[in-house]
Amino acid sequence: MDEKRTDSRRVKTGGRRVTKTTTEYDWSVLERQAAQEKAKVQKPKPKTKRASELEQKVRYQKQQKQQRLKIKRRRMLLLLILAFMIVLALMFLTPVFNIRSVSVEGNRLVSAEQFQEKLTPLVGENLFRTGSRKIRAALKEIPYIDGVDVQKKMFPPSVKVTVTEYTPAGLIRADGKSLTVNSSLIVMADEGELYPVPAVTGLSIKSYKLGGEAKTDDSEKRDIVLTVLDTLEDVQLTEKVIEVNVSDVADITMNYDNRLRIECGTQLDLEHKIRMLRETLNALDENARGTIDLSEPGKAIHDPE
Repeated sequence: MDEKRTDSRRVKTGGRRVTKTTTEYDWSVLERQAAQEKAKVQKPKPKTKRASELEQKVRYQKQQKQQRLKIKRRRMLLLLILAFMIVLALMFLTPVFNIRSVSVEGNRLVSAEQFQEKLTPLVGENLFRTGSRKIRAALKEIPYIDGVDVQKKMFPPSVKVTVTEYTPAGLIRADGKSLTVNSSLIVMADEGELYPVPAVTGLSIKSYKLGGEAKTDDSEKRDIVLTVLDTLEDVQLTEKVIEVNVSDVADITMNYDNRLRIECGTQLDLEHKIRMLRETLNALDENARGTIDLSEPGKAIHDPE
């Protein structure tokens, strides 16, 4: 049977005859043909001998370039290591960076001789082998020293030390000695009355060591003394208060300039009472005498007696 079929019909075309043709196809045959043509197109062309040699040459040149780069990097690394070792040798093994001078700033209570005793051995030592921690530890042995800041200079090799000292705030007698303490009860000295600070009575000291806190068994009195000394220091009355008596925690008293008796009562609102004392003293005559009663919170009564 013929695979082609022709249908004809007459239409008005100005005298011409038009034929409409419909054709049926075998699609499986067409698909095989398309696959064969596609395979022919995608099939790589065989490389020529010259192209293969060119690729090998390019690959060899690339490998050589990578190899030279690796060698260059290794040389640079070795040079850096060598330079680093030379610098270390100069810093730690030669006298180039030996300390030539040590200076101290911030000292007010500690004498230059005390610092000289601790710091003179540093002169001539290597700047980098002498650690800041070692310098701090040496100076912290001085009981007056609270903080130490160390700065090193390479040119010329030198050390600058800035110290912060404890501020004397009170005097407590213990074991026949007079302990100079700061507002945190850190013992600064036990050599007697060195500074114009209030003498604390009524607080017994169990043990102490220079540079450490004075120990007591009475925590209530300890807290009272800490509050009094800290507040007196804050309102700048430390040098004028002669004595702080905490023998009776219900009747805390102070002696101001041997002219005024200060009655604080209990420790209730004690800090505010001492601040009110500062304001009251400012309002009184500089030679006023008598008693100032602060026992009632919020009130300050001066009795000239």
